[in-house]
Amino acid sequence: MATIAEALALAADHHQAGRLAEAETLYRRILEADPENAPALHLLGVLAAQLGHFAAAAELIGEAIRHNPSVPDYHRHRAMALDRLGRTEEAADACAAAAGLAPGHADTLFNLGVLLDRLGRRGEAADAFAGALDADPGHAGAANNRGLVLRSLGREEEAAESFGRAGRIDPGFAAAWYHQALALTALGREEEARTALRRAVSADPALAGAQVNLANALQTAGRAEAAARHYDHALRLDPGLAAAWRGLASLRHGQGRFTEAAAAYGEAIRRGTPDPFLWNALGTCRMAAGDGAGAAAAFTAWAAVDPGDAEAHYALAVAAARAGDDDGAERAYRRTVRLVPGDSRPPGNLALLLAGAGRHGEAIAPLRLVVTLNPTLAEPWYNLGVSLRLEERGAEAVEAYRRALILRPDDLAAAYNRAVDLQELGRIEEAAAGYRRVLALAPCHGEAHCNLASVLRAAARYAESTAGYRHALDLEPGSVAAHRNLLSAILYDPAWTEARRFAEHRRFEERHARPLYALARPPEVVPDPERRLRIGYLSSDFREHPVGRNLEPLLASHDHGRVFVACYADVPRPDAATVRFQGHADLWRPIAGLSDAEVAERIRADRIDVLVLLAGRFDNNRPLVAAYRPAPLQVSLYDGATSGLEAMDAILTDRVMTPRHGAELFTERPVRLPTLYAYSPIPEAPEVTPPPLLDHGTVTFGSFNNPAKLSDEALALWARVLRAVPGSRLALKYKNLYAAPGLQARIRGVLSAGGVDPARVVTPAAVQERQHHLALYRGVDVALDPFPFCGATTTFEALYMGVPVVTLPGANMMSRWSASLLAAVGLPDLIAGTPDDYVRIAAGLAGDPRRLSELRAALRPRIHAAPFLDGRSRARNMERVCRALWRRWCAGRPAQR
Repeated sequence: MATIAEALALAADHHQAGRLAEAETLYRRILEADPENAPALHLLGVLAAQLGHFAAAAELIGEAIRHNPSVPDYHRHRAMALDRLGRTEEAADACAAAAGLAPGHADTLFNLGVLLDRLGRRGEAADAFAGALDADPGHAGAANNRGLVLRSLGREEEAAESFGRAGRIDPGFAAAWYHQALALTALGREEEARTALRRAVSADPALAGAQVNLANALQTAGRAEAAARHYDHALRLDPGLAAAWRGLASLRHGQGRFTEAAAAYGEAIRRGTPDPFLWNALGTCRMAAGDGAGAAAAFTAWAAVDPGDAEAHYALAVAAARAGDDDGAERAYRRTVRLVPGDSRPPGNLALLLAGAGRHGEAIAPLRLVVTLNPTLAEPWYNLGVSLRLEERGAEAVEAYRRALILRPDDLAAAYNRAVDLQELGRIEEAAAGYRRVLALAPCHGEAHCNLASVLRAAARYAESTAGYRHALDLEPGSVAAHRNLLSAILYDPAWTEARRFAEHRRFEERHARPLYALARPPEVVPDPERRLRIGYLSSDFREHPVGRNLEPLLASHDHGRVFVACYADVPRPDAATVRFQGHADLWRPIAGLSDAEVAERIRADRIDVLVLLAGRFDNNRPLVAAYRPAPLQVSLYDGATSGLEAMDAILTDRVMTPRHGAELFTERPVRLPTLYAYSPIPEAPEVTPPPLLDHGTVTFGSFNNPAKLSDEALALWARVLRAVPGSRLALKYKNLYAAPGLQARIRGVLSAGGVDPARVVTPAAVQERQHHLALYRGVDVALDPFPFCGATTTFEALYMGVPVVTLPGANMMSRWSASLLAAVGLPDLIAGTPDDYVRIAAGLAGDPRRLSELRAALRPRIHAAPFLDGRSRARNMERVCRALWRRWCAGRPAQR
């Protein structure tokens, strides 16, 4: 019978030969005979582990240790079983026991290091791996793992050395070289890191991570194409490797190959865990590639990943704006402002977005936030000025431009816009200084020369004004605006003779209109003399404006059964009056922003028979549309003189404004209506009160005309009137223009030279509402009409408030409007034939309180009975004139000139 030792040896032979069942049977028989047989317990435990019965293995081997604790393999094998059971701490203790029994056993120390590392006891793990290396200096795995543990402890220098040792032990150990490269990169030793990575990929070309890191290192070194090859290699090995896509994306991004970069970033996101950086980079590349919508989608995802990241919302706003999604951009900008209220960029861009959409009123608040956050930036102050200006908040705009100019003194646009706003506010002397500042910056700035000339005209500095327009034309010979303004300016200046004025109008035609005549095409209309006539009105004054007030009664009274009314409105900012005008038209065509040629083509397409051009030289009206001959008949209405254009067939006037056989020269045929002007009652006008002289015994003369009309000749004549009425005063008002010190000095100087104390001039403060303006006439006894450019609407308002107007008409229309009104209300005796008559009439009224009182009470009823308040009669007269002109044209006869 075999001994236990022989049975154990036979069982071990079966075990080693893989005959596990036979081995197990013998091990169990031995233990039946000797339950405390430690070798049998140990080997049966090892066999159980081989069969995957790790709990049984740990128990059996533990029993063996209990009977013989001094065998190292028992502890080592039990550690393995415990490790497989996940009982890592017990496994480490067992392994430590094995190492204590066999201090020079390298594999035991290596395994102990692995277990300690897993437990997070990395310092002890490093010592265990070091012990393994001491026991076996050729143990590459121990050197590599020691390096990994040292890296986790932040001991990069030692780690790099340990990885290098592993690589030197086994040059084919790719992972060791790879990890050394990572440690060297962390140390900033880029060249050595690249060498290690090359060794890694040489040892194992299929190590995709090493390929990626080598590519990253090459990219950092500026070797882009070499890096690209390694990224491509990594992706061939593993197409789902997000790090490779990310690196390749970064490379292409840096090269400016944004479409390729965006595609690679997209793959990195799809293959890995999307993070804010990747969404940001993807959006940035799409933006650079011109894909605003795609960028917005990426930034939206970024914002979803990190909703509190203001930069994500800001980038989304910029991209959405680029893609044309203004609503999305606005939402994102507003979210950004809420997230970072101290950042001036989001409100600045929000303001630009709103302003670009024409929402200037809404742009003001974010712009004010920007200048509060960063008051030293000029651009936001400038943008604030623009929005305030477009919201007609001129005084605030002037201040914003002033702040911009403090910060950027050579800002031409800010200087110019500030001057324009000052001009529109009536602060003419400040405006003049502003335009001079512009011209100091840009001496050839034609618009500044032109506007400065207009400011000088407003101050009745005619010679300087005319010279300014001439200079603007010298700089820009094709400037229609400068030449039109010159044609207006010469109507104010008494120094210009009728022949000289007419010659200038003809020069306007020669320079600006005649080159366009060749582009004219015959209108496409049916020459039926009795059909419904199509009348088109072309104007920039379909709004609250003196010309608009004169025109509205006519348009409101047209017989639409006889005439078709079309309105071509150059009105960028419509108002309530614009809405009323639309209601009077059969066809409404907004034309703001269109060229003259485009406007003419629309008129031609609408088959207009008679085109009425309103106030052609003034404001933003379009006299050169007529040069394209869009209609068979073209008529001027409410202009101050001839257009100078052969393309115009008729100019509407009346018998007083243009007497037959008068001296005024026209290129058009003057067609005389019973009265030229048509007015409406003023519903907001206050009640008429008695002459103020009855209260305080002092006569007050007045003129509420534009100071541009106050020629030195008119002022000198007024000085004679004031001398003829001792103690009398002169009240001057037009908005706030008479507050200008330079203008006051000129007026007082002329009056003083005429023997009148300048203290007799009073300038009532400006008021906003029309009813308050009209109420100021209660302080005026007699209105003095200027010349040669007399009043029109101003004359009507004075008469409507019961104030008689004394006028001195000249030879042209511009000087005879007041005379036309006075004749229509039965007051021809207030029309002077000579300067002496003017003084006599004015002084006579001042000395006759009874007549003044009678006129005061009678004027408004007379106006209500006057023909110029009869819009219906006016419309019939207009229709008859247009029909007569049309019939002549249909008969093949031109309008008589």
